[in-house]
Amino acid sequence: MGEVRRKPNVFEMILLVIGIALIIIGYAAIHRLVAVDGAISWAFLQTTFLWLLMILMVILTAVNENMKEELKMVIENQVEEIKLLRIDLKKKR
Repeated sequence: MGEVRRKPNVFEMILLVIGIALIIIGYAAIHRLVAVDGAISWAFLQTTFLWLLMILMVILTAVNENMKEELKMVIENQVEEIKLLRIDLKKKR
C-alpha cells in the first residue's frame, strides 16, 4: 500500500523555529558565560543543564505532536475500514 505523507502543521513549524532559536541563543549564552569566567564554573554547569533540558522538552513536544497527528490518521483509517466491513456484512445477509 502507498505511504501517505502528511504536511507539518502550523504548531510544528512554530516549534521548529522556537527550537532553532533556542539552540542558537543557548549556545551564545553558554559561550559568553565561558568567555567571561574563563573556565568551567557552577553557573556554566547550571546553564548547560537547563539549556539541554529545554532542548529535550522541545524535542518531546514535537514527538508528541507527531504521534497525535499520526494516531489521528490511523483512527480515520480504522473508521473507514469498519464502515466497509459493515457494508460487506449487510451484503452477505
